[in-house]
Amino acid sequence: MKYIKIPPSIYNAYNICPRQAWLMSHQVSANQNDPFLEIGRLIDETTFKREKKRIYLAEFAAEIDFVTRKNGNLFIAEIKKSSRTMTSGINQLKYYLYLLNKKGIKCKGVIKIPKEKISTVVELQENDMVLIKNKINEIKTFLANDNAPSPQKLPFCKKCAYYEFCWV
Repeated sequence: MKYIKIPPSIYNAYNICPRQAWLMSHQVSANQNDPFLEIGRLIDETTFKREKKRIYLAEFAAEIDFVTRKNGNLFIAEIKKSSRTMTSGINQLKYYLYLLNKKGIKCKGVIKIPKEKISTVVELQENDMVLIKNKINEIKTFLANDNAPSPQKLPFCKKCAYYEFCWV
């Protein structure tokens, strides 16, 4: 199998909906006018204005929402619109931490949910690194398929910007 880098957006999508990850990885764009994407953009534009925003890591095709220091620790932050996506947000953030750790950058993560006033610290553990390595291999094998997998009804389908690619 050829070497493939897995961007955090695809890693996160795979954990929620493998079909979405496949579509993204094969350059099928989501509906950019989707109201849920627009809400996400609005939250991004209107929250944490004083923090340094949008740190782009070109090597990983990753965009970190912001970076901050607290009590001498470096934190990377991921902003989410709802705690319903907390599990996937934590997995995505741990993937960011994993990628940075591979480059020798030690930091912690924090999930911010402004609407609910939630702030959750996330740290990368040894067992996370093993799980992430295994998941990366699984994703690479999955994405190598030439055909998109069949759609499966999931709880997030109705709020997905790829809805039309599966259910219309």
